Amino acid sequence: MNDIAWAVELQIRRFAMLNDAHDSDGLAAMFTQDGSFARPSEPDAPVVGQDNIRAFFRDRPKRVSRHVMANTIVDIVSDREVRAHSYVVLYMADKTLVGDFHDRLVLEDGVWLFAERRGTLAF
Repeated sequence: MNDIAWAVELQIRRFAMLNDAHDSDGLAAMFTQDGSFARPSEPDAPVVGQDNIRAFFRDRPKRVSRHVMANTIVDIVSDREVRAHSYVVLYMADKTLVGDFHDRLVLEDGVWLFAERRGTLAF
């Protein structure tokens, strides 16, 4: 696997683990300053800006969950920008959701950061 694709896939997996750990600071740090995040259940209501993303994750109700990322495809646009598509399965005590994440990441100071992360639900 290409070094860029592997680094991006690791970021996508890291996001899932930090989300399950309720680490709002760690999640926010994965975005550019003006990055956007739209959760799969609200794909047309993005949260924009690193501070707003931090507050979004910090203030939402805590729940026990496990996000499983799969079938990630990374398309390299340049040595500083990629687009990725992944399936996500969200396991919670009372339900399971399946959806997709469409991502655009950019390389800043040697780290791949989400410029856009947009989720959608399949079912």
